[in-house]
Amino acid sequence: MEFPFQNCIVSAESFSASRVREVLDYSQSMTYKLLDLSRLESELQMLGAEKVLAQYLTAPERVYLEKLTLEKRKREWLGGRFAAKFAAAGVLGLPANEPFLASIAVIADENGRPFLAAAQQHLSLPDISISHSGDLAAGLAVGSGLCGVDIQKVTDRVVKVRQRFCTPDEEHFISKFYSPSRETQRLALTKLWAAKEAVRKTANKRSLPGFLELALTDINEVKLHRGASFWRFILQWHHNDRHGKQAREKCFVAVGLLADYALALTSRSDTLG
Repeated sequence: MEFPFQNCIVSAESFSASRVREVLDYSQSMTYKLLDLSRLESELQMLGAEKVLAQYLTAPERVYLEKLTLEKRKREWLGGRFAAKFAAAGVLGLPANEPFLASIAVIADENGRPFLAAAQQHLSLPDISISHSGDLAAGLAVGSGLCGVDIQKVTDRVVKVRQRFCTPDEEHFISKFYSPSRETQRLALTKLWAAKEAVRKTANKRSLPGFLELALTDINEVKLHRGASFWRFILQWHHNDRHGKQAREKCFVAVGLLADYALALTSRSDTLG
């Protein structure tokens, strides 16, 4: 599949979609893209931004983009939408330069959750999720159910605000699984933050869990070749289902470390109602 911004892709070969699907026990199709926003900006200048935007954005999307005033926000918005659309093309089995992609819009619902919409209502479109942090944007698409992706740059801030998303029990659990050094704790906390963000993105408005409602119950390390690895975080929470009865949800999250970024992906064939 030809990708129009090949030079912008951030490689994560060991953290491939097929490996992620195995870790999540998810049997449907899945594609994700990671884009370097600085490279994307340079590529747009080289290819001609106006031509590219007309080829891959709908008219309402182009109008919305023109209303954004901050260049940083424009870059993040574009990177997220390109990543999501091209991930969706992978799930649909379409070439990434397919003109049809210009007729698919990324729209946000009342919660701000993105979804794909097309003029041809009969089309069955993948579910998508978008995230950006620092110089990277991520887009995930799946063939069935709901998905969530989150990318977080590792900074000291995560240690300062850990009480917002990490319970004392979880912090103790993490300290046993990872080494106690401040640097390692910073990485571990960022992985947990990204994992919880990804899970929240799979939930609809009736069952959206808070960060502290999501409980980390286990971490499984997934060994790869040459000493590399990523992790499966297992999270669970309790809520009332659509019938008002207590239900317990459990979700697997594949979490990887790419340089100084934590990337978390999750998906499930059912939906949280």
